[in-house]
Amino acid sequence: MIRPKHILAFVITVVLTSYLSLNAQAKPLSADAVVERSSVFVGEPFIFQIQVSGSENPEKPDLSEITDFIVEYHSGQVNSSRSVTIINGRMTQNVKQGYIFSYQLVPKRTGKFLLPSVTVHANGQSAQTNPVVIHVQKPAETDDFKLRLYLSKQECYVGEPVTLTVTWYLGKDVRKFSINLPLLDQKNLFYFFDPQVDFKSGKKFYHIPVGDGEVIGEKGRGRLGDRDFATITFKKVLIPKQEGFVNIKAATLFCEALTGYRQMRQRPFGKDFFSDFFNDDFFSLGRQGVYQKVIVPSNTLNLKIYDLPAKGQPANFAGHVGEYKIQAQATPTQMSVGDPITLTLTLSGPDYLEQVDLPPLDRQPELNRNFKIPRERAVGETSGKIKVFTQTIRPLKPDITEIPSIELSYFDTRTKEYRIARTDPISIQVKAARVVTALDAEGAAVSNSSGSEIETWTKGIAYNYEDMSVIEDHGFGPVSWLKSPVWFCMIVIPPTVYLLLWVGLFFIRRQNADPFASRARKAYGRLIASIQKAQRRESEQQSYEVILNAFRKYLGDKLRFPHGSLTFNDVKDSLSAKGVDSETLGNLKSLFEQCEARRFAGNSDMCDASSLVEQSITLAKNLENTLK
Repeated sequence: MIRPKHILAFVITVVLTSYLSLNAQAKPLSADAVVERSSVFVGEPFIFQIQVSGSENPEKPDLSEITDFIVEYHSGQVNSSRSVTIINGRMTQNVKQGYIFSYQLVPKRTGKFLLPSVTVHANGQSAQTNPVVIHVQKPAETDDFKLRLYLSKQECYVGEPVTLTVTWYLGKDVRKFSINLPLLDQKNLFYFFDPQVDFKSGKKFYHIPVGDGEVIGEKGRGRLGDRDFATITFKKVLIPKQEGFVNIKAATLFCEALTGYRQMRQRPFGKDFFSDFFNDDFFSLGRQGVYQKVIVPSNTLNLKIYDLPAKGQPANFAGHVGEYKIQAQATPTQMSVGDPITLTLTLSGPDYLEQVDLPPLDRQPELNRNFKIPRERAVGETSGKIKVFTQTIRPLKPDITEIPSIELSYFDTRTKEYRIARTDPISIQVKAARVVTALDAEGAAVSNSSGSEIETWTKGIAYNYEDMSVIEDHGFGPVSWLKSPVWFCMIVIPPTVYLLLWVGLFFIRRQNADPFASRARKAYGRLIASIQKAQRRESEQQSYEVILNAFRKYLGDKLRFPHGSLTFNDVKDSLSAKGVDSETLGNLKSLFEQCEARRFAGNSDMCDASSLVEQSITLAKNLENTLK
């Protein structure tokens, strides 16, 4: 039975809701630009936000006009609120819809810069942000950190590879580091390549954020002045596109350096216990590391680039610059007209050969006249200072006695002249192709045996049959087939094999249709196994790195992201969308920051591996319970 007070409450609720909806204040779209600080150093990252009011789902704005800074999108989040006010009996609902876009900006050079107005679109409306002024200062060197640039040569020619070596000298433990290399923005002047890294050398390597990408740095030791440092070194290969004098501006290093420790207030069972567990200093026995931001500039360099001379340039010159040698091998050396010959060409020359192509064989007159050369050019394989190309050619006529010398025209930067490297001729034997007859096609052959002729047997085959009584009923049929082992196998095995092949093909197709599904199912088991292996590492620093890589691979498999250099910011939004709670996200963020910071840390101020493994397994279980 519905009571009167229930009806009254329902009516009041409906009236109140309608009244508040009528008095809700819908605000027009607006946008504000704010920065973390307006005075920064070259290479120092800072936060830039676009705060939108009037919409919870604006379109992502275009920041392409911000050219003096490296722009990296961090995150976007809803920033809305609702409240009710009652004044003199009048109730008003205040609705504030909003959204915040967060970016990280890194200044490329010194000066006073204006971040231009940015247009934001939402629900058919548009709004512009206010311009923001940023003052960028020149950083100063410190005694504990140095950054040095080195060129393999100070003069070169267009197309000649030059190696830039960047070495970071470290005198203290660091965290949250990145390098700004303005040279990489000059794509109109250079092609940029990363040289091969020998990961089997047993050396230690790190991912170094550089601009909007990253490079592989090699750990080592070095001496600068009168002091020994730990070093991180990486290289870039520059190939000039045009002549001129290039001033290579100073690179800038940003990092947070460990300057000391302070005592922590003990909170063993406080409300922040679990989140603090993954902090860098949780296991520091009451000590908390004190970090200071450091901005370190490098030296500057100059590079003189000369154009290739037009005088004396061979007709088949294909842009090879440096001192080259070329060798050739062929197999087989005996063949018929039209048979394939595998021609292997080995080039040796400058230190960097990744961009070097095979000499155009169709520009070799004698080779082109006697052999069929495919249109597709071979892709070479680089190994150290040589590059090997494999090409198939076919002789066009009989009695060809050799594969002629193959020429490679190049500009010798040492003698400043065009030269030609040649292979040695390769002797071969080419026979005419044999004519295929009908007998060849049928597989028949003429017998030359001289045996005796077949004699006629007067009794003939009918002699063996006297009457119908000699014919025996063998009962040949399906039942007899099943009784015979040979016939049974012939009947049963083919459909069985077909069925097995069909089942295998079904599973292969299902896996190929969604290859990530299998990886996602196995991700948790691999994560736990990797975490447990981390406890058996030789150093606790290696334990941190193993655990970080394990979580990267797990999250990449679960979320279908590439996991090579996955960061917390890459997965935060996706994990939230899948229902991962804020506490687990906070723990994951702390783990990423802790492990990233420890890549350069020493053995001091480290947690024991067993505790780290235990807490990592707890975090893994929480993630798996949500993502499975």
